[in-house]
Amino acid sequence: MKYKFYTKSEKAWVAMLQDIKEAKHSIYLESFILTDDSSTHNFFEVLKEKARQGVMVKIIIDRVGNLWLGSINRKEFEEAGAEMLFFNRWFYHSHRKILVIDESVAYIGGVNVGGAYANWLDLHVRLTGKLARSLSKSFSRVYGIAGGQDPAILNIRKQRKLPKARTGLYKAKSWLIEHWPIKGKSALRYYYKKKCAEAKKSITIVTPYFIPHRWLIRSLRAAANRGVKIEVIVPEKTDVFIANIAHRVFADSLKGILTIYFIPEMNHAKVLLIDNRDGLVGSNNIDAQSFDFNLEASISFRRKDMVGDLRTILERWKKLAVPFNPHALLRWYYYFLGFFIRIIQPIL
Repeated sequence: MKYKFYTKSEKAWVAMLQDIKEAKHSIYLESFILTDDSSTHNFFEVLKEKARQGVMVKIIIDRVGNLWLGSINRKEFEEAGAEMLFFNRWFYHSHRKILVIDESVAYIGGVNVGGAYANWLDLHVRLTGKLARSLSKSFSRVYGIAGGQDPAILNIRKQRKLPKARTGLYKAKSWLIEHWPIKGKSALRYYYKKKCAEAKKSITIVTPYFIPHRWLIRSLRAAANRGVKIEVIVPEKTDVFIANIAHRVFADSLKGILTIYFIPEMNHAKVLLIDNRDGLVGSNNIDAQSFDFNLEASISFRRKDMVGDLRTILERWKKLAVPFNPHALLRWYYYFLGFFIRIIQPIL
C-alpha cells in the first residue's frame, strides 16, 4: 500500500482534484461539509465534467452539515449525470470524509471542502491498494443507508466481508475502522480504551475539539498512573466558542494527568499516537458527537514508515504550540461554564 499525508486542507484538495481528473470509471465522495465557493468551484466543476464524460459519480453529504455549513447545487450535479444523496437520520450524522477513485485510490481524514477551511491545518491521507477497496465497501454501506438504489454500488458491499474491528483486524499493519453508532457499534470507543490500556510510554492526541467522555478520562487517568506521558494538541482558538472554553477547563482540571498544548493556527486534524508505534488518523473528534452519534471512518496503522511520518508531523506542530500554564488564572466565568459543559457533555 502506498500512502501520502497532507497537512493542510488546500493541499489535500489539490491532490484529490488531480486524481479526480484522472478517474476512468467511478468517483465516490462522502463528506460532512461540501461548499461550492470561489476557492472550491473548480473542484466541483471537474466532478460535474467527469459525470458528463460517463464516469459514475456518487456523492453523499450529511443533511445537517449541508444545511448549516455547506452548499452545492444538487440539481446541477444531477443534470450532469451524478447522483447526490443527503444522509438524514435524526440524531445521527455522517461525519466521514472519504473519496474513492476507481476503487483503487482513496483519501480519508479530517478535511472538509469549503473555502473557509482552505488554510486550516488538518490531516488527510492518500491510500492505494486493499484499504482503497475497503473504503469502497464502506462507502457502499452508507450509500444504502442514505437511500441509494444503484445496484452497481450496493453490490460492492456484498463482496468479501470486511473483518471485524475486534478480531483479526488488529493483526494487520494498517486497517480501516468503521464507527457505526447508528447500528449500536462503537468501534472507536473500543479502540481508544484498548490502546490507552496498552500504552506503556506515551499517548498523543490531536483534535480540534477536546470535550472527553468520562470513560476516556478514566482511561487516560489509568495510563497516567502507570507513568504514561499524555499530550493533547488543540487549537488556541477554534471555530466553536464552547470548545475554546472547554479546552481551558479540561487543561486545568486534568493537569497532573495530561498536558494540553495550544497551537496558534486552527488545526482540524484528528490523530491518536500510542508509544510512537500505533497511529490513528480519521474523522472523529474527542467529543460525544463523534463517539455516540456520528458515523466516522479512520485508519489505524503500525507500519514504521507511516508512524514515522506521523510522528514528524506531530513534532512539527508541537514546536508551534505552547503548553497550558498550570498556574494560569482562568477567567471567573470559565468555572461556571466548565460546570455547565460537564453537565451537557453527553450531547456535545
